[in-house]
Amino acid sequence: MVGDITSKECVLLRVKLVNRIGLAFLAIMLLCFIPQAHAAFGFNLEGTLDKAAISHAYFEGEFSRVLPPLEAYRQSFPGNAKKEDSIFVYKYLSVIYAADPKTRQKAESYMVQLIKLMPTIELIDLYISDNIESIFKNVKQSYEQQQAYVRGHDEYGRDKNHGKNGTEEKSVAPVKIKEERSHKWIWWTLGGVGTAAIATTAYFVLNGDHTAAKQPSDFKP
Repeated sequence: MVGDITSKECVLLRVKLVNRIGLAFLAIMLLCFIPQAHAAFGFNLEGTLDKAAISHAYFEGEFSRVLPPLEAYRQSFPGNAKKEDSIFVYKYLSVIYAADPKTRQKAESYMVQLIKLMPTIELIDLYISDNIESIFKNVKQSYEQQQAYVRGHDEYGRDKNHGKNGTEEKSVAPVKIKEERSHKWIWWTLGGVGTAAIATTAYFVLNGDHTAAKQPSDFKP
C-alpha cells in the first residue's frame, strides 16, 4: 500500500514538473516572438520629446517623419508643456510649414506663438531659406508693431497718454500767453506816446515856420 502511494506521488510530481517546464518554455517562446515595447518616433519611453531624433530627421530632410510627433505633442500638451519644449515644437513647425506655400498661413500662426514665448528667437540655426527668413521677419515686425499699439491705445483706439499730456498743456499755456501780453502792452503804450510826441512837435515846428513867413515886417515896400 505504501509502495502504491509512493508511485502515485511520483507520477504526480512528474506531471507537475512537465507542466512547469511547458509553461516556462511557452513563456520563453512568447518573449522571443512578441516584439518588445518601444516608444514611437520622436518620443522617449517616458513620453518626453526625443529632440535629438527629431533634429537629426529634420536635417536629413525627413519632414514627413518630423511633423507627426511635433503635432502630437502640441495637441497633447496645449497648456501644460514646458516652455523649452513648446519653443522647440513651434520653431520646427514654423519652418516646415513655411516651406510649403499651401501651409504658409499655419506657419505664420506658429511663428506668432513662437515669438510670444521668446521675443528674441531667430531661425537661422535651422538653415532656412531667404524666403522663410523674410516671412519670419515680417511676422516679427508686425507682432512688435501690434504690441506697441496695444500698449499705447485702448480698445477704442484712443491714446492712453493723451489725457495726461492735454491737462498739463492746458494748465501751462494760458499763463504764458498772459505774461507775453502783459509785457507787450507796455511797449505798445510807450510806442504810441512817443509817436504822439513826435507828431505834436512836428506840427508846432511847421506852423511856427509858416506864421513867421507871413509877418509884415519881413516884406519891404
